[in-house]
Amino acid sequence: MSKPRLLNAYNRKNDEFFTLFEDIAAEITNYKDQLRGKRILCPCDWDESLTGELVYSEGDYVYPGNLLEQGGTVKKVDLGKSKRVIKDINVVKCNFVKFLVAHAESYGIKSVYVSGYNPTTGEGVKFQNVDYSKYDVVITNPPFSAFREFIDIMISNRMQFIVIGPQNAITYKETFHYIKENQLWLGYHYHLSGFRLPNGTIIPKNDSLPRCCCWFTNMDVKYRHDKMILTEEYSPEKFPHYYNYDGIDVNRTLKIPFDYDGVMGVPITFLQKYNPEQFEIITKGIDAKKTRRFQGDKAALWIEKDGRPFREPFERILIRNKEVYRDEN
Repeated sequence: MSKPRLLNAYNRKNDEFFTLFEDIAAEITNYKDQLRGKRILCPCDWDESLTGELVYSEGDYVYPGNLLEQGGTVKKVDLGKSKRVIKDINVVKCNFVKFLVAHAESYGIKSVYVSGYNPTTGEGVKFQNVDYSKYDVVITNPPFSAFREFIDIMISNRMQFIVIGPQNAITYKETFHYIKENQLWLGYHYHLSGFRLPNGTIIPKNDSLPRCCCWFTNMDVKYRHDKMILTEEYSPEKFPHYYNYDGIDVNRTLKIPFDYDGVMGVPITFLQKYNPEQFEIITKGIDAKKTRRFQGDKAALWIEKDGRPFREPFERILIRNKEVYRDEN
């Protein structure tokens, strides 16, 4: 995880990482049926629109006079023809807008709007000031430096959303609260294939930045209805106990024991498999209330060995299995 790089982006407020079309297509396709009849807003698109412009409307033409008059590119699209084929889709710079307008008719989308804010010039509408009552779904790559606030605003406005964020946002106090309360979860793709910078440079898949980002949503995803098939049997040898917390450490999600009814610490990648009917999230490892402290104790959790603190595991989420299986024989 490239925490220093994301931290530098936060400190410099360097948020201009543009999402690649292939990443958008791979993720948004999974929500096709849920987008039917929805009014969609793509905010934070700095070089497309600044004031919530309508770029697609089901059953109506959107005339150029209703679109951007200057400083954007959406106005160049022939929206009267877009319900069949957009002849010049390349004039749209924002890949979110490009994908949604191109698929609006086949998805049954009611309308698509774009809105943005340019921090350099101060032009446009900040996402904090958008009137979200006009929309049903927000789809975007929000500023990493304001991700906490962005999610707060989505939840407080009761918006449905599909957004990209740094995967370490899972550990943010505010974000994790929403995850624990089943108001927020991961999308389908845990890593991105890259980003484009404003100068056109592509940050490739093997770079640490796209590997540190994932999709977040509160729309339905299939994996939340699939129960994990657990095959591991608990034993103290395979699952060491924590020295300073009443729980065991499970170093891989697929190794969760089927017969253990206590608290387990699992990697944050567990959230890719999390079914709230099968498991209960207790807390983050870093927020765990310790049952024992000792000199030099700086970690939230310590794995025990021979009765002593042995090793600090990587970031953990503490969970409990709701469906413990016991062999009565």
